[in-house]
Amino acid sequence: MMGSVMSLPVVEAAVDDLRRSHRELLRVVDSLSEGDWGRAVPYGEWVVKDLVAHCVGDMSPGWPGLILAGVLTQQFIVDMGKGYDARTTNRVTVDERERLTRDDLRQMLFEAEDEMIGAMLRLDQSHLPVLGYVVPIGSEYELTVGDFLWRGGHSRQHADDMRRSLEVEWSPEPLSFCPEIERKMRRLDVSQEMFIRAAYAVADDAWEEESPACPGWTYHDIVAHIASNEVRRETRLRSALGEATQAELDAINDIDGWNAKVVAERKDWPLRRLMDELAAGWRVILEVLSRFKSEDMERPVLLGSGETITANEFVKRISAHTSRHAGQLVPGSRSRRARS
Repeated sequence: MMGSVMSLPVVEAAVDDLRRSHRELLRVVDSLSEGDWGRAVPYGEWVVKDLVAHCVGDMSPGWPGLILAGVLTQQFIVDMGKGYDARTTNRVTVDERERLTRDDLRQMLFEAEDEMIGAMLRLDQSHLPVLGYVVPIGSEYELTVGDFLWRGGHSRQHADDMRRSLEVEWSPEPLSFCPEIERKMRRLDVSQEMFIRAAYAVADDAWEEESPACPGWTYHDIVAHIASNEVRRETRLRSALGEATQAELDAINDIDGWNAKVVAERKDWPLRRLMDELAAGWRVILEVLSRFKSEDMERPVLLGSGETITANEFVKRISAHTSRHAGQLVPGSRSRRARS
């Protein structure tokens, strides 16, 4: 519960988490050789230098600044949700910094969170109602403005992305999609990225606890399920293209058995390994989707129940499923732990 007594400690805890994760990101960046900056980051189109440029962000006070300015209203949140396109924003930011040197970007990264932290520490009891505003993210997935103060997960996520780039050889290949899928890409991207956000927000001591929103599964189980589930999605999508064998479909049709098996197999996997699997699996999904033509979108996808739905409907369900499980991670987040 967010009360006046807890407001300052909660903000200070969020700042401490951000500072710690930001220092870890800086350590990873400082460990990079000159050649490492040009390595491709699996499994997208950026190299490490682009990722550092992205991590710099806009160096603004962000949401805390908007709160202090009195402009972060509930209507503002609704309007932003309708028009915000992270893919375009990220692309523009990175392109604008293409000519900057490694030293320039390192210095900017060092200072990247200063304005944000300064604004966060100026929040006081009068801002508590705004921190409680609900931010709809997706199907069965809501955050509050207060949750967005906890930005440390962003640094943890991209530190792992940089580590992955040093371990995995990757050659970027741009993908294109038919119009029917391209119209859904914003929602697909949001659901995937916000699941990753939710995973990196889980408190260190919460992983083995059962999620109240998903009885029978721990927070670790939920992430293991999503990380392993791309194989099943890929098979179902390929069934619409006539590429999946009956044996492949039979292997994934026992949904409960499949879930129990893959979750148990990943019981001891750390978050980074699960995120590696998720990143690789999502790339495969995108590659399969890039093979769909407009006329394929009405082809049947066979579900485990024996029911068939169109590929168009199946793609919609992908984002809803990911979003629902992301929402189940929220009670175990650092933010919610600090407020309890």
